[in-house]
Amino acid sequence: MLEPKRLKVINLFGPPGVGKSATRGGVFWLMKSHHQSIEEVTEFAKYLVLTNQIWRLRDEQLFCLAEQTHRQLILRGQYEYAITDSPLILQPFYANAAQRPALLELALQSHEEFDNTNFYLSRDFKDASFETSGRRHDQADAERIDEEFRGYLQVLSIPVQEVPVDDLAPWRIVEALLPGLVTRPYGLTTR
Repeated sequence: MLEPKRLKVINLFGPPGVGKSATRGGVFWLMKSHHQSIEEVTEFAKYLVLTNQIWRLRDEQLFCLAEQTHRQLILRGQYEYAITDSPLILQPFYANAAQRPALLELALQSHEEFDNTNFYLSRDFKDASFETSGRRHDQADAERIDEEFRGYLQVLSIPVQEVPVDDLAPWRIVEALLPGLVTRPYGLTTR
């Protein structure tokens, strides 16, 4: 039996509250409406926050990595693309220090199972309101995490394309993946 083609995973990185979930939805809609084979991989961590299981984010990052990996693996052979706002290599970043080395090795192995394209979403938090619903971090945490996470990705040599979060962010990502697939939205400008 032939091995299924490697799933092309669109990873959206960035600090909490930057707009990863909204951008994920926009990219998904643009690609789906242009007949691309794509599915969303939702963030298991957000489910844990919404179901008041925050302790698992602190103590069970291995479980979180397994669940997030499973959500991607079941799409292999079913879709050409998947888009996620919870990349697999994100789990070790949030793990406690004792778990981090072993978890990082496993996360990197899991990450390599896929054909990854990585985007880092950015915005100036001082110019926009910070949404607190469904998250455990506040704006100050997000700004600190942004700086730490950029360093983490550099140390791991994970290449990312920076995308400013504005009305054109989904289009910019689709354009980077599939140039010319979607016409630039008329009337939309950067903020």
